[in-house]
Amino acid sequence: MKQGIHPESRKVAFVEKSSGYVLIADSTIKTTETHTHEGVEYPSLYIEISSASHPHYTGEKRILKTGAVDKFYARQKKMEELKANKK
Repeated sequence: MKQGIHPESRKVAFVEKSSGYVLIADSTIKTTETHTHEGVEYPSLYIEISSASHPHYTGEKRILKTGAVDKFYARQKKMEELKANKK
């Protein structure tokens, strides 16, 4: 391999703040933050979701209500109320 053209690879801690899950992996990412894991200080990157909290891996069922879904539920609720008032 040519010298001087490859980025430096090092151990980095990928930390999920919500569950406290820490993954130590080799990476070339540049970070300024650090995280201490099992007595060793690593450069760190904070992540939103990991296999410790993702519904696919945990088996948890989640329904995210956003935009069009909220409108659909509102229309559905309104139709149910209209049917109940007719009877």
